[in-house]
Amino acid sequence: MDGGEITRLKVDGLHSIAHLLPKAGGRCGVYELIFADGQRYVGQAVDVVTRFCAHRRTWSDIVEIAFRRVSRSQLDEAERDQIHRREAAGVQLRNVVHTTGRLSVSELDLLLPPAEQQRWLTDDEPQPVAFADRPIDSALRHRTSHRFSRLKADRRFTDELARLVGAYLRATMPAPALTELSYWTVSALPGTNAGAYPRLLTVSVHALETLYVCHRKHTPQELEIHLNIDRSAARSRLRARLGLALMHTAEARYRIRPGVLGLRFTSTRSAHDALTRPGIIKAARKLNLDLMRKGPALNWKTHCPDLVEHVLSI
Repeated sequence: MDGGEITRLKVDGLHSIAHLLPKAGGRCGVYELIFADGQRYVGQAVDVVTRFCAHRRTWSDIVEIAFRRVSRSQLDEAERDQIHRREAAGVQLRNVVHTTGRLSVSELDLLLPPAEQQRWLTDDEPQPVAFADRPIDSALRHRTSHRFSRLKADRRFTDELARLVGAYLRATMPAPALTELSYWTVSALPGTNAGAYPRLLTVSVHALETLYVCHRKHTPQELEIHLNIDRSAARSRLRARLGLALMHTAEARYRIRPGVLGLRFTSTRSAHDALTRPGIIKAARKLNLDLMRKGPALNWKTHCPDLVEHVLSI
């Protein structure tokens, strides 16, 4: 824990720290849990005593807590700053929000061993998709089929655009057939931001749109293709930086995952060209893998299996 006056408490074996932090001294602030394996968790709380009890029910291996009093209005900023400090120092965190990736054990490891994840991350070749391995959810297919029918009848949804989405899935999703639905989803005509930028389709990983096709409310024929990638991975590669100079880029601020760079394209051809660049592919892979390691897909109820099958088959 960095900055300000810090209280450090040994808590191994304790179920509560109420006796160690009296209310009169103040319990609002930022805290850091230290676990027996050396990993840490940074959080904020209006009442750290209450929060510790909740954490103890989840984790039995907390051995120490560091606590710094912070005013309620400064909690978000102080928490983000501490998380980023710890990541910069190479500390393994169990956090999900505000981190660039879950560094500890992830549920994804049960499906795809970490060694395979790392091999895929250093590669940039498209992944084959075994249709027989794709998840089967008949109820979900039935529930979303009407949206797919509407999308397929839309003249803006061209074969070229469908091929782009298929190329994106093969290029940027680890083991696409195995991770589909549980970790990444594709939605047809979702209601996201319908008041300003209606979506034609969206690819999401965990809780973030990583590729989406949209338009301004009053100019439906002027489609935009947005691709989110890992900012540091993209800018660390010279060729990728040279390519970025020719694209529309913007810092994308997402609470669930800092360090995102947004690319915007006004033609399918330019977006497809970006997905032929190894630096862009690797930056997209880095973002998607980090998001998968944070947790499963949150909007799986709008996943459209028919759309996935279409874009991978065309």
